[in-house]
Amino acid sequence: MSSSTSDDSATFLGHPKGLFILFLTEMWERFSFYGMRAILVLFLVDRAKGGFGWTEVEALELLGTYAMMVYVLGIPGGFLADRYIGQRAAVLWGGVFQCIGHFTLAFSDESTFIVGLVCIAIGTGLLKPNISTMVGGLYKKGDARRDGGFTIFYMGINIGAMLSSLLVGYIGEEYGWHYGFGLAGFGILIGIVTFLLGKKHLGAVGAKPQKSNVINADGSKGGTPSQRLSFTQEEKDRLIVLFICFTVVFSFFVAFEQAGGLMNLYADKYTNRYVLGWEVPASTLQALNPAFIMLFGPIVSIIWMGLSKRYPHISSIYKMGVGNIITGLSFLFMVGAALQMQCSPVAQSGLYWIAGAYFLQTMGELCLSPVSLSFITKVAPKRVKSSMMGIFFAVIGMANWAAAKVGAQSALLGDLTIFQLLFVITVLLGIPFIIFNKRLMKLTHGSEQIIQEEA
Repeated sequence: MSSSTSDDSATFLGHPKGLFILFLTEMWERFSFYGMRAILVLFLVDRAKGGFGWTEVEALELLGTYAMMVYVLGIPGGFLADRYIGQRAAVLWGGVFQCIGHFTLAFSDESTFIVGLVCIAIGTGLLKPNISTMVGGLYKKGDARRDGGFTIFYMGINIGAMLSSLLVGYIGEEYGWHYGFGLAGFGILIGIVTFLLGKKHLGAVGAKPQKSNVINADGSKGGTPSQRLSFTQEEKDRLIVLFICFTVVFSFFVAFEQAGGLMNLYADKYTNRYVLGWEVPASTLQALNPAFIMLFGPIVSIIWMGLSKRYPHISSIYKMGVGNIITGLSFLFMVGAALQMQCSPVAQSGLYWIAGAYFLQTMGELCLSPVSLSFITKVAPKRVKSSMMGIFFAVIGMANWAAAKVGAQSALLGDLTIFQLLFVITVLLGIPFIIFNKRLMKLTHGSEQIIQEEA
């Protein structure tokens, strides 16, 4: 991976201009991804408007397998970028594969539908970990703007997610599923064009790695394969703390990704979605999460900054634990919804329950997701940054698969039981990251606060 940063003189709002190219690219990529996700399960179970008419269990299983592969393929995507093609080429080819996949969904039947999903999975595996790594590459070692840059980048993700849930969800449900899939395809096409037109602002960030630039454990460059695979004790400690943090990331996303599956189906079947006489399409409710992020993201960031100055022990690891706990608490709203539904003569619950759940999940996400992205770029050894980012997204993929399996159990155990279990497990797994925060921070060797030059 190239260690060069972009030209500091090319700034906008105090950040490298390249950040906003990556912001826009990721915004349109997430528009396509989340737009497709918003209607995928509803399309698969639909029998009246041209869907495949699958059972809910079959639809959730496909969603889980697909989501797992989308993120697990980030491991080879990160490895290819680190060793061979660079992040920039990986992002471009990832976008191309995604574009092919989305348009395949728009014009395919059941026999070729899986081909489209495979193309999207391959494309996301190439693009997702590497564009996040490129954001970190825009900043020099110890640059105080890095966390703020990731917050801005994360806002781009959620603008895309919000717009897609509203537009793709509405068009898919009201005018036809394939129109929705097609609109998602146009989103990633715009992202590809944006990336190509703005690459001049990226400098050397994401360029193809050269053998002479591969950094060995002893600080030398080049070297044999065996030298390139060895790690110093400090690097091993950093990798250990990253893998420990991946456990709380896994727990968080098992709960959080119920939005596209179980909670999506619950909203469709059991939620009174009428607002001022208009029935809100179930898929568009997923726009609440990114909308809440846009509204409360800056506020949460200011609160954390204030708390961190007063309480120095509040680290990224601490925030991840808090994020898990808050997300667990969100399922108390879903427990309330399920209890109200059981007592309702029309077997429905109020819209405010699911809105409250999405609000708390957003607060949890703001504590964990952008923080963990920035944490990886600071703590991971330089020569495996993209690979570790790939593993991070693979963990999210496995959590998506597990989330679908958990959601599917509602057919046997009932929604209420699943919501209760998600509350208990997610809260319990977040607590140790607060209790053992200081011990875990020692394993970073100060790399979160002050990033030392590794070459």
